[in-house]
Amino acid sequence: MRKSLQPFAFAAILLGVPPIMANPGLRAPSGMSQSELDESYKQAASLQNVFHAVYQQVRPSVVRVVIENKVQTQGAPVDPFIYRFFGLPVPRQPQQGEKIVQAQGTGFVIEQGLIVTNAHVVGKAKEVKIKLANGKEIKGQVKGADNVTDIALIAVSEPLPVAALGDSDQLRVGDFAIAVGNPFGLDGTFTTGVISAVGRVGLDASGGKFIQTDAAINQGNSGGPLLNLKGQVVGINRMIVSPSGGSVGIGFAIPVNEVLGIIQQIRDKGEVVRPFLGIEISPLPEDVARTSGGKGVFVSGVEAGTGAAEAGIQAGDIVLSIEKKEVNSPQELIRTITGRNAGDRITLEIMRQGQKRSVSARLGKR
Repeated sequence: MRKSLQPFAFAAILLGVPPIMANPGLRAPSGMSQSELDESYKQAASLQNVFHAVYQQVRPSVVRVVIENKVQTQGAPVDPFIYRFFGLPVPRQPQQGEKIVQAQGTGFVIEQGLIVTNAHVVGKAKEVKIKLANGKEIKGQVKGADNVTDIALIAVSEPLPVAALGDSDQLRVGDFAIAVGNPFGLDGTFTTGVISAVGRVGLDASGGKFIQTDAAINQGNSGGPLLNLKGQVVGINRMIVSPSGGSVGIGFAIPVNEVLGIIQQIRDKGEVVRPFLGIEISPLPEDVARTSGGKGVFVSGVEAGTGAAEAGIQAGDIVLSIEKKEVNSPQELIRTITGRNAGDRITLEIMRQGQKRSVSARLGKR
C-alpha cells in the first residue's frame, strides 16, 4: 500500500481559512509591551486557524463504528412462597430472552471502500454499522482483523473522503498531536496535545512500538486517527493508561508506518500470515545474564515440530543475534522475526552453557 494515497499538502489546508485576527483590545499585562501582546495574539490566532482547517479537512473521513451483540437475558425469578402464603396462583417463572447491546469505537477511511479501526472494536462481528460525519448510517463488512497488532479493516460501498497518511518515523517529542474520534459516543470530538514519547515498547505482546501522547483519548476513541499539524494520520489510537477509566494524559497510538504492511495483507488476503520460529522467550534471568554479559534473549521453551526445534534450539539457550543483528530484548527478537517471511531460513547465534554456536532455522507460519 503506497503512502501516497490521496496526497495532502500542508498549504492546501490553509486555503479558505479566516484571516488572522488582530488583537480585539486585550491590554498587555505587566512586564509585556502592547506590541508584544499583539504579536503573540496573532501567532495564537494563526495556530487556531490551522486547527480549524485540520478539523474541516479530516472530520469527513472519521466515522463511528457501532457493533450490536445479542446477549441472553433472564428476568428476576419468582419466589412462590409469598404467593402461596396469600393463597394466590403462582405466576410462571420469567422466560429467557435476548437484548441488543451496542459497543462502539472510531475508524477512518484509509482508501476508497476501506475503513481502518482496532480489532478489539469489532471483536468477532462480521457486520457493523458505520455512522458518518453527516449523521448518515451505512452498513460495513469486516474484511479481516489482526489481534496481534489490533488492526481491523471494514469494507463499505459508500464513496467517502479519504484521510491522508503521514510519516510516523518523522515524529519528534514535542510535536503537536491531534486526535479526532467519538469518546463516549460524542461524535467528532477534537482534542490536542503533543507527542509525549516515541518508540514505547513492552506495552503488549506484539513487540511493536507505540506513540505516547497527552492529547485526550478516552473510551470510544479506539481506532481513530492521531494526526500531525498537517492533518495527516500518523497513528491509530489504541489504549490509555488510567486508574479511573478516563483520560489522564497518557494515551498510546500505533504508528501508521508500523502497520501499513498488516493493512495491506488484510486488504489483499483477509488475514495476516506471520513468520513463526517456535520459541518461548523472556528477558535474561539474573544468573543467566552473567554468562552472556547481559546480552541476548532467554529461550524458556521450544515448540515441537517447529523450525526452532528442527534447528536444535533448546530451552535454556540464549539467542544472541539473528542474521548477525544483536537482539537484547524479547521485543527486539519479535520485531526481527516479524520483519521476515514465512519460509525464510535464518541464521541465529546462540549460547548454550557458555559456548556460542550458529544454527540455521526455517520460519514457519501462523
